[in-house]
Amino acid sequence: MNKTWLLIKTQMQNAYFHKSSGKKGFGGINAGVLGCVVLVGLSLYYSWAFETALDPTGQTLPIMITVMATAIVFFGGITTSQGMLFGFKDFDILMSLPVNERQVVSSKITVYTLMQYMYTAFLVLPAMIIHGVRLSSGFMYYLKLVFGVLFLPLVPMVLAAVLGLMMQRLTAGKRYGKLLQNILTIAFVALVYYVSFTSGMSSSSTPGYNANLYGTLGRYIPTVVWFVDGVTKDGKALFLLAAVGIIVFAAFILLYSRAVIRINAQGNQGYHVKDFRMKKTARSSSFTALLKQELQRYFANFTYFLNTSMGMLILLGMSVYVILIKNPMKDAIIVAMEQGPEYSYIIWELILLIIAALGQMTCTTGVSISLEGKCLWILKSIPVSVRDIFSSKIAVNLMIVMIPSCLSMIFFGIAFRFPPMYFISGIVLLAVCSLFISMNGLLLNLRFPKLDYDREAQAIKQSLSSFLSMMVPLFLMIGVITVTYLTNMQYFYGVIVFYAVLDVILYFALAKYGKERFRKLS
Repeated sequence: MNKTWLLIKTQMQNAYFHKSSGKKGFGGINAGVLGCVVLVGLSLYYSWAFETALDPTGQTLPIMITVMATAIVFFGGITTSQGMLFGFKDFDILMSLPVNERQVVSSKITVYTLMQYMYTAFLVLPAMIIHGVRLSSGFMYYLKLVFGVLFLPLVPMVLAAVLGLMMQRLTAGKRYGKLLQNILTIAFVALVYYVSFTSGMSSSSTPGYNANLYGTLGRYIPTVVWFVDGVTKDGKALFLLAAVGIIVFAAFILLYSRAVIRINAQGNQGYHVKDFRMKKTARSSSFTALLKQELQRYFANFTYFLNTSMGMLILLGMSVYVILIKNPMKDAIIVAMEQGPEYSYIIWELILLIIAALGQMTCTTGVSISLEGKCLWILKSIPVSVRDIFSSKIAVNLMIVMIPSCLSMIFFGIAFRFPPMYFISGIVLLAVCSLFISMNGLLLNLRFPKLDYDREAQAIKQSLSSFLSMMVPLFLMIGVITVTYLTNMQYFYGVIVFYAVLDVILYFALAKYGKERFRKLS
């Protein structure tokens, strides 16, 4: 038991309490702790805002926050399970230690389960407590809440792990296994979004919406209905939630414990060329070679690809949906634009700012240095300039942000019949904003690198630089949009100038501080 606890403690420390920097002060802040604090703060703020704006006797907030927590556990579990439960890189080390297979299995499942409990608790508890306080609920409400949270994430996290296992079994040992894994994930997420749109879950303005929504949730996500009904109404539904969760979780433990050796041995197996032959390759510049390497790493890393591309893929899907599907809201926007050029300008400027804001959530450079890991010395020793290294990492992020953003901008422009000035302004705005997110992320990663980890997912999802590289630009853009909207878009072109100035500042910061910092990294 002591060995199992030691394994659990070590993995939790490495995942959430391993600092991104050895220095004291701000650099020593742990990203996991900071992320949890921010998540609780956002949950409290938005829950209070929604609760005060809605009917306190309704169940809109409990349904919304429970669906959100279930979705985060499910989609996050797909990537977390791969690398933590299947194909984990410390498999050989763990098997060589004086611990048995049962202790390894127990520690892995415990850490994976605790992570899902953290996401659920930090989202659900603040919102449900606010809902209970507003309704002056008694002690039994909070007791049922705690009981329900213990079983709410069990089913979605097991389904996520099973889906992750299926994807790995299909792609392990294949030549383009990682690419196939990415395609399967995107296809599955697209299917989920399609079902949510066609099932009536996204039209809250329709009559009888709550009844329709509850019926839809009962068919697709029954655990949400059981939890909300059990906490807010009759507690009997919680026993059904607990029974199903325990059965599903126990079955998964039994399956995983019996196949853990075989699963992870296959997961760590790479592609082997059967008929290897030497071939001539075309000569390329150092920048081109580095760019190809960065692109290969991006598309080969499942977690890296999923966490940085999903926002852009959703944006692109929305723009295609708008241009192909007839919708009353689309017609209303077109009618509003016909009222005068001032209305048209406000609408297209707002759409461009929203596209740019979604691009601020896509940052590959925030972890591009960290992903070099223990092989950083190789990059530093090859005869290439630091400028080419930085440029290749920035270029990858620019491609990932600019291509979907420009396509979405074009689709929105065609759908709403925007003037040519829309496209010119849009390209300039997206360019300066994409440069900002790319250089800002690289600078933050140089300042707060995480080069010591046993899973790349820790650098991608649980490092301070990855957290700050998304949150700082996102909140900055939210503030810019708010100020611009409140002033009736009078400062839209000022936004372009603002980000252009920031780009110049970041360029010189990378040229001086960034190069010195990179040379000192070890």
